[in-house]
Amino acid sequence: MEETIVDTEGRIKIPESVRKRWEIKEGTVIHFEEKDNEILLKPVKKVSLKDLCGLSPKRTGKPKWATTEEIKSIWG
Repeated sequence: MEETIVDTEGRIKIPESVRKRWEIKEGTVIHFEEKDNEILLKPVKKVSLKDLCGLSPKRTGKPKWATTEEIKSIWG
């Protein structure tokens, strides 16, 4: 078991071996859960569109902006 010290601002440093094992990098969101006199820290994995449905959309050119007349025709 690894240990760390809480600093004056309430921050803790996660040991390097733990960060590597759990792929925790700068910007990783950590979920805190209190359970039976324990505090559990769980990294939250970001889910991409590709992960959700196997899609990887690609741009096929510059977007075409609607003209003023096209926008007015929508409002009728």
